[in-house]
Amino acid sequence: MLDAVRFEELGLPAAAIVTEPFTATGKVMAELQGFADYPFATVPHPVASLSIDQVNDLADAVTPEVERLLLRGVADPPPTEVTTIGERTGLEAVVEALAESLRADRADLTAERMGSTITFRLHIPDEACAECVMPSSMLVPMFQRRIDQELGPGLTVELEDPRTVSQGPSE
Repeated sequence: MLDAVRFEELGLPAAAIVTEPFTATGKVMAELQGFADYPFATVPHPVASLSIDQVNDLADAVTPEVERLLLRGVADPPPTEVTTIGERTGLEAVVEALAESLRADRADLTAERMGSTITFRLHIPDEACAECVMPSSMLVPMFQRRIDQELGPGLTVELEDPRTVSQGPSE
């Protein structure tokens, strides 16, 4: 997803293909990069265990959707709006939106604000799912961008990730 969005930022049409369990993650990744509602093709999961013939069949099935995505024109980033989820606004809404994408990988997210620092805490109860969750090196910049967009610049994002010893402020 990130590669497709980067191409779009360069003015080059792109088509991302995401397996079904990762649609929520794909949506959030695109949104965090400034491309809310970025369209992408979805295919069944898993794909790694498919035979060559099955992969070819899957490619044939998704080709019309990929063509449609490539021919639609370059996506324009939508204007940024403050996130609202139900009655939640501000930091609560940002945390809920970010957590939604992590839940597809059986993880969750909480956050606490102390002055100008927001500390996110990543919760991964199942060690088997830890490798499915994006690494801290990707999460911190995504969280920082979302905080900057929704709450304004000047706040520092930190991430407590149980997979790492510690994660300091983003740069």
